Amino acid sequence: MTLETTTWFGSAVDASGPSLSSQYALVASKTIDPEASRPEIVTGIVDVLMDVIEPTVGQTTLSLYEYVNPDALEEIIEASASKKSDIEVRFTIEDYLVTVRSDYTILIYKPIGTQRDTGKTPCPTS
Repeated sequence: MTLETTTWFGSAVDASGPSLSSQYALVASKTIDPEASRPEIVTGIVDVLMDVIEPTVGQTTLSLYEYVNPDALEEIIEASASKKSDIEVRFTIEDYLVTVRSDYTILIYKPIGTQRDTGKTPCPTS
C-alpha cells in the first residue's frame, strides 16, 4: 500500500512510509461541483475539516477567519479556475495542512512523524 504525502512545497508517493517530520499524510479530500451556481469553497473546507479534526470540548463550529481570509481564497480559486490556470493555496489549521486547488479540490493532510519531533520512537503494537 502506498502513502500519499506532501510537504509545503510539493508532494510525493512513498511506498515505505514517512521519513521526514515535515511531511503530511493525506487524510481527507473533497471535490466541489464547479457547475453549481456558486461553488461553496469555504463551506466545503469547513465540512471536510470537521469530519477530520477532533473538536475541542464544546466546539461546534470552525471559523476560517482565524486562519485565512475566506473571501480572498474564494476569489483566487475562482479567478484561476476561470482562466484555466492551475494553482493551489496551502495553509494550516490546527496542525493540519489544507490545500485548495483551482479544480475545486480540497485536500486535508495530517502531520506525520510527530514522534520523531520529540525524539521518541513509536512502540510496536501486537
